[in-house]
Amino acid sequence: MATLGYSEDFKKAAVQKVLLRGSKSVAAICEELGVSTPSLYEWKRHYAISDGMTTSPKRPQDWTAAEKFQAVMEFSQLNEQERGEFLRRKGLHTDHIESWKKQMQCGLESGVTAASREAKAEATQLKSEINDLKKDLQRKDRALAETTALLVLKKKADLLWGNGEEE
Repeated sequence: MATLGYSEDFKKAAVQKVLLRGSKSVAAICEELGVSTPSLYEWKRHYAISDGMTTSPKRPQDWTAAEKFQAVMEFSQLNEQERGEFLRRKGLHTDHIESWKKQMQCGLESGVTAASREAKAEATQLKSEINDLKKDLQRKDRALAETTALLVLKKKADLLWGNGEEE
């Protein structure tokens, strides 16, 4: 089917429908809208990127630590009815909130902070640099010892056989 006859709003609505389709197949949506599958995928490629459309909410496993913290804080301030609506809106379960809460408590109890992680990373980097410098120093020490030994041997050879300038 030609895509020239469809308005921009129709195309955007179709793309939004695909992005939030849930378990429904793209083919079923195409049939429902009367649009070809390649057209719908082309619209998706164009509008989903340019208009900032997003797919369904992120999975709880994909949330950042800051997002998890924010969710736990918001959840703790709500009453029972609001909590259910909050969980549905965010695509979460109470198990997620409880698990995140325990993770935060463990993190606070162990004293692991971003600053201590940065300090550990810096210490690791410094140890690596020290090891590299030690290896370089050992290599140079060996080269110096070899050069010294060659110089001593040359002087002894010159004393035994002469340096060749006397002839």
